[in-house]
Amino acid sequence: MSKLRFSRKKAAVIPELRPMYKIGKLLLILKLCCSGGKASLLKLHLFNWAMLDPKRLQALQLSAKQKELLLGVWGIDPSLNMALSYATSEGLLTRTSNGAYQLTGKSERFILGTKLLELFDTETNELKTIAKKITETMVTQAAKRWVDEI
Repeated sequence: MSKLRFSRKKAAVIPELRPMYKIGKLLLILKLCCSGGKASLLKLHLFNWAMLDPKRLQALQLSAKQKELLLGVWGIDPSLNMALSYATSEGLLTRTSNGAYQLTGKSERFILGTKLLELFDTETNELKTIAKKITETMVTQAAKRWVDEI
């Protein structure tokens, strides 16, 4: 009888799924686009999803300009949740009483020490155009429309 033998090869993980890459993006979003360095899970998913495609990011930039969220739905990324867990366990983020994620002193030192804004220079420039113009209220109102759709 013949036998088949398989050997597992190492596969490269695309950067968008690497926890440290996601943590870097999260810190960047919270630093540049969130009042008080704090945001809800939905808002973080919105920014993460928008940053995956230039057209989505342009729509988010236009939303910031018009002060109305033009994106009706966005994706939820499990790898972002994993990065949030890692960042929280490492003390880079903390959870507030309402469940939002907030930068800590350690994360501020991490951002400065790693020169995160320079490492993500393209993303930094794109997020600076949005700044803190996408509010939690805008995100919540968009999410409430999801309930109306069902």
